[in-house]
Amino acid sequence: MADANRIIHADDCLNVLNDEVALPSDSVDLIYLDPPFNSKSTYNLPFKGQYKHAKPVEAFTDTWTWGAQEDDYLSDLRKGPSTERLADIVALAKKVSKVNPTGSNLPAYLINMAIRLIPMRRILKDSGSLYLHCDPTASHYLKLVLDAIFGEQCFLNEIIWYYRGAGVPKKDFARRHDIIFRYSKQNQNKKYYFNPDPARQPYADATVERFSHYIGNVRKGQDYGEQALHPEGKHPDDVFTDIQPIAPSSKQRLGYPTQKPIELLERIIEVSSREGDLILDPFCGCGTTVHAAEKLKRRWIGIDISSFAAGLIRERLLNNLTHLKAQDVTSYGMPYDLASAKELANRDKFEFEKWVCGEIGAHGMFHDPGEKGPDGGVDGVIEFFLFEDLDGKAKKDY
Repeated sequence: MADANRIIHADDCLNVLNDEVALPSDSVDLIYLDPPFNSKSTYNLPFKGQYKHAKPVEAFTDTWTWGAQEDDYLSDLRKGPSTERLADIVALAKKVSKVNPTGSNLPAYLINMAIRLIPMRRILKDSGSLYLHCDPTASHYLKLVLDAIFGEQCFLNEIIWYYRGAGVPKKDFARRHDIIFRYSKQNQNKKYYFNPDPARQPYADATVERFSHYIGNVRKGQDYGEQALHPEGKHPDDVFTDIQPIAPSSKQRLGYPTQKPIELLERIIEVSSREGDLILDPFCGCGTTVHAAEKLKRRWIGIDISSFAAGLIRERLLNNLTHLKAQDVTSYGMPYDLASAKELANRDKFEFEKWVCGEIGAHGMFHDPGEKGPDGGVDGVIEFFLFEDLDGKAKKDY
């Protein structure tokens, strides 16, 4: 059984996913991933309440190019009889997609997603499920990749998360939804776990009125009696309309542009896992999945590329869940004592700065994206409040 309740910093989640000691086969009950979307954007560290004089610090770049590593990945897929179809899908995307000056982004993105999804299937229990969160940028291609890895028979739902938003394009319909693909590891006898009750919604008034009088349930001449509504509400649909994105002013927002509302993760976790089950998020970012899992009494593992994430997630959990103590949240791949902190500082001073700023809850850093030069002796800033002597009016300072 995989160790639980841990945050893992890794330069690449693939290294952890392929580690059969860290993540044994058939050990995880539910995987949720909100990976890069091939957005061709750069995302910065999630500083809450960004200090106006601080500069953004790059967390990761969602731009993909085809290179020698991708050639090796494709060659490896060709060697495996179970992955040859997957290689054909990537090769077809490489053939038909538009090539830009930096290379063909889509197939590079697809093959990098594919080689990470393959070990995710290994890790899942037979009763487990995988939810992949994406948007229309590459969803149709990702569906082919998922079908090749899990099998079409294991496709369960294409969930549409519909939400409100500001601004509309003048020449298009407003873009108002994300897509979440739901797959089981195997579909024989439907062993995967699913409990719709936590996601039930109240029936529409018209439905309640229709069922207020006798409705005969007659099939093949036999009357099965009165047809009744479920006492806990309507069975959930594959279109979620009742969960909205996090408002810019919300206290829940941590400064991460792709942060999802905790209510969305709570719904997914509640319907597809039981208390005590193990939840994995291999792209955990600011930790919404692990927060929801801990809140719902599940075990959890979160993996992220950012050395800043471990401190941010720990701070989030300890500030929001009073039953947790610092020793309950374990970090791997990060300094854990003076010697390991010195080792990180000697190996990569910039990563050491980001780690320290994350551990102490910094709200900004003094570097341009990609720069590692002089910063005037200030690595990060923390916002705090001073109070006027007489009127008690709050005043920010740094």
